[in-house]
Amino acid sequence: MGYWLAQAEDRLAEDWLKRFDPRFWTVNFPRPAMGSVVTAGADGLRVACVFYRRQDRVELTWESADGWDHPLLAYETVRDYRGLTLSLRWRASGDIASLNAAQGPTLSIVGRDAAGFPFTWSARLWNYASGSGSDARIRLDFDALPVWAGDVDRVSISIVPDGYAAGGGVLPAPAEGQVTLSEIWCEGGGATIGLGDAFVPPHGLRMATDYDGLCHLTPARVLQTILHLGYRDWISHSVGASHYFQLVHDAGLQRFLVADTGTQRLNGPARAWHADFYARAQALGFRVISGLSFALADAHAPEGWKQRDHAGAPALSGQALAPALISPCSGAGMAYLQAVALEFCALAAGAGV
Repeated sequence: MGYWLAQAEDRLAEDWLKRFDPRFWTVNFPRPAMGSVVTAGADGLRVACVFYRRQDRVELTWESADGWDHPLLAYETVRDYRGLTLSLRWRASGDIASLNAAQGPTLSIVGRDAAGFPFTWSARLWNYASGSGSDARIRLDFDALPVWAGDVDRVSISIVPDGYAAGGGVLPAPAEGQVTLSEIWCEGGGATIGLGDAFVPPHGLRMATDYDGLCHLTPARVLQTILHLGYRDWISHSVGASHYFQLVHDAGLQRFLVADTGTQRLNGPARAWHADFYARAQALGFRVISGLSFALADAHAPEGWKQRDHAGAPALSGQALAPALISPCSGAGMAYLQAVALEFCALAAGAGV
């Protein structure tokens, strides 16, 4: 079978993109914290977070180089932020630390100075805000910041829980909240950059996706890529094995285990991401098959649920984060997976898919 691995140099068509476009922000977080980002209109995004420890954080990032999109669709790499101004409105709800808290959300810039030496600079986001701790307007003039903005790798905002403490400690209960950034606007020289605009004609191949590998991206970005690369009709979507679940701390075991009580097994960020993913897929004419495996991240799987060999060692899939395999003989494990499947099906049905 013939194939062709396209490179950025093969782009025949280009569009234009305003820097800091909501579709192209990403999230990152130290486990067991969890976050997701979805677009909210043409000039906004919404970050859902769940924190389990006082030192947890969810980092929202704009990267100067597009390391995630297909080479024919990626945006142009531009590391020079001189002359730019970014403005936006910040609104937070739930257990999110106030902007004016002593250890509230922070702004970080990573890059190199005028002499080429690497630097990482951080400051309270409140320094650049006007309003209240939960509803404020933020304005970043990159020429006025105390760093050289001519060679920047990424700009990040760290979202932290109310009562954040670098020393750590388990929170009494999971802290959940969301941050909405709206009216995102970038102006100045270089505010507009190139964006790949390839459009492959529809073909007979179908797309398979995996939440564990895509949870840091917006569903709008994922589905735009799928559509522009010619995929149609069906998406086979794995909900993964390590990012969808809610956790509870077991003080005796000193571990975070999947939460198997209450009405929701899915964490808030996973629910928000999938609701948006299903709705956008439906709007584009896709039918989605949601796949749930008998695998669960080993660090969070109850010992009594695990499939084991003759010597008692747990069966592991060998994938990233070493998912354990849940035994089909475990009634509790099977009931948990059934409850998870029903929650995902309800989200899909709610979106019309």
